[in-house]
Amino acid sequence: MEGAMDWASLPADLLFSISSHLREPEDFVRFRAVCPQWRAAVSHEEHAFFQPWIMASRWLEDEYSENLVFYSLSTLKTIKVRVPDMKGKRIAASGSGHLVAIDNDDDLSAVLVNPLFGKTTALPRLPEFFHDNGTHGWVTGEGVITVVLYNWMSESMALWYHGGGITMKGWAIVPGRKLWLRMPYYLRMLAAHGDQMEMHLTDLDRDNDNSVVLLQETQKVELLGGCWHGSDELFKATTPYHHEWFSLYRMVKQEEIPVHDIKNAIVVQSCDSCTRTYMIPASCDFAALCSRNAFYYLRKQFDDGGSYYALYKKCLASEELTFVKRLPEDWKLSDEWFMPTLKIGTL
Repeated sequence: MEGAMDWASLPADLLFSISSHLREPEDFVRFRAVCPQWRAAVSHEEHAFFQPWIMASRWLEDEYSENLVFYSLSTLKTIKVRVPDMKGKRIAASGSGHLVAIDNDDDLSAVLVNPLFGKTTALPRLPEFFHDNGTHGWVTGEGVITVVLYNWMSESMALWYHGGGITMKGWAIVPGRKLWLRMPYYLRMLAAHGDQMEMHLTDLDRDNDNSVVLLQETQKVELLGGCWHGSDELFKATTPYHHEWFSLYRMVKQEEIPVHDIKNAIVVQSCDSCTRTYMIPASCDFAALCSRNAFYYLRKQFDDGGSYYALYKKCLASEELTFVKRLPEDWKLSDEWFMPTLKIGTL
């Protein structure tokens, strides 16, 4: 047809700009599927971040199911992802778009899962102190992946690292009580020595067991129960169990300075686990999460008809608390946030 637009000939920088405004993985995948030229112009690993999802609880039912359920505030739809290798496993940790699942029949057998790809990677067999004692933790990193696992019965924690040419065949065991202050040091040692990390550790006689600190990354920050990256700026947050009194502090030497402006950023906070709380750049493309300098959380509400979850926003500058929206009636009670990613599929 005369005068028809040749969509395949759009400049690569324009295509990249358009794709950067897509906040749902499904939309991004469809965008790249338009034609070979669009697919070549934008790699799936180049997308900065998607809008956070809410992850359904697996405690009430189907704890060991092969199905994972999420809710999108953007599409107002439930997203059901089937991962066959998840069958018979429970979720022990999450973060950076990944899950760690533990086998119900063998609690020392674990896999790393990216639900968007529906694929799993077998992790090294867990240390013996996890047997019959439960496993919890988090996953962090982009380009590299670090898994941190612990339980309430042991004073030790286990670290696993993949990236930069290193894939560990075992776990590095470190003291749990000093993990918070030592995490930047441990990450450097993991990157340098992998499985041989423990042989190169030196004793750092410092403690700070009570901090909950923001882990700074290039484009997003995770609240990880006291862990942080080797950034010049460190942040401390109040416990995630008291949303109404949420506060941020910048750590300057030994002093805690209140922070009322995180500029063009937001925090989405999970109540039950600070390892599933994230700071990300604010975006006008985010549905229901479009205000900057604010943090969002889900709170269980009660009325005559029972209970439900509602999304709330608190402005850090004014401390004003605002009701945003009510989740669907049939949503399984959960307040865990999940950051979907297409950056890493199988390792």
